[in-house]
Amino acid sequence: MPFTHPLELIRVRMAIETRHHSHRPSPWNAIHTIWTEGRSPGNVSALPILHFYRGFTVSVLGTVPYRGGIFLIWETLNAHSRDRLSAETLDSHQTQIYLVVGAIAGTVAQVVTYPLEVVRRSQQASGAGSPQRMISFREIVARVWTQAGWRGFFSGLGIGLIKQVPTHSISLAAWQIAKQILDV
Repeated sequence: MPFTHPLELIRVRMAIETRHHSHRPSPWNAIHTIWTEGRSPGNVSALPILHFYRGFTVSVLGTVPYRGGIFLIWETLNAHSRDRLSAETLDSHQTQIYLVVGAIAGTVAQVVTYPLEVVRRSQQASGAGSPQRMISFREIVARVWTQAGWRGFFSGLGIGLIKQVPTHSISLAAWQIAKQILDV
């Protein structure tokens, strides 16, 4: 994640740049803009590489409950399905059960951790509006709450679920089937 976070920041900034400018954004323009944020002729930032890590702390904080939550729900629901369903049902519908359990696990983890995703994206985008300094977690939370209330922390969740639910459903089912095939 430390290596890919700057790429995610560049992607977010390119999306913002598309809305604000008539020209097509490029990764190089986004990199240059991020690198030079907060600089004035007499003020040269000592570590401009840190500009590429806006929202990194929130990403790390969100990773543990997100990934941990997915596997907790996955294992719990699979254990319940083994306890409650007959061996014949499990054998004949195992792939479908894995797909449904994966979809549920991905949905719950996404919904629970989505407010952190909103804060992270807001921090990443904040450099475009406030390049002179990093916007803190507390400031973003206060801003979202003031502007939209609790619903603001779930803005964009629907499209996130459209992407994440099938992704987790398929990847967790494929992972479990691969484990069975490899007898791991």
